[in-house]
Amino acid sequence: MKLKLKLIGLCLVLFSSSIFAAELKVVGQAKMRWLMFPLYLVTLKTSDGRYEEGRFPQMLDILYLRNIDKQDLLDATESEWARLGISLDKRKQWVGHLSKLWPSIKRGDRLAFQVNPRGENFFIFNGENIGGIADKKFGQAFLDIWLSSKTSRPGIRQRLIG
Repeated sequence: MKLKLKLIGLCLVLFSSSIFAAELKVVGQAKMRWLMFPLYLVTLKTSDGRYEEGRFPQMLDILYLRNIDKQDLLDATESEWARLGISLDKRKQWVGHLSKLWPSIKRGDRLAFQVNPRGENFFIFNGENIGGIADKKFGQAFLDIWLSSKTSRPGIRQRLIG
């Protein structure tokens, strides 16, 4: 009986997650480049098409324009968190979780990240929910890679938040 209730609850969360994603409106969009090579196109979405820090739902939708090895993606994420002042212990914990969730990326893949109104987070890879991290601080920390005023890419941040 408990398992049945948990499965029903999971189905409701997944269903409500897809509803939120469908209702979100674009705030801004930016292309990330390394030297002259385009890496990805990132789009920020919210419920009303306006950005306000800490107000959810928010979604970052990333369309990859190049192949990226999973370890390179994990290393880049950890490096950005270090720049933002996230503790080493927390970075290691989160990167460990991400290493179990994320695949290697191929050109044309989409990896979206959403934080819902309850502060729960999840990743969507090519349309499939692949899970999230059950730490309330993770959602904002992941979004901060692009949206913090301390981001390493202020031009991208500006184009995303409008």
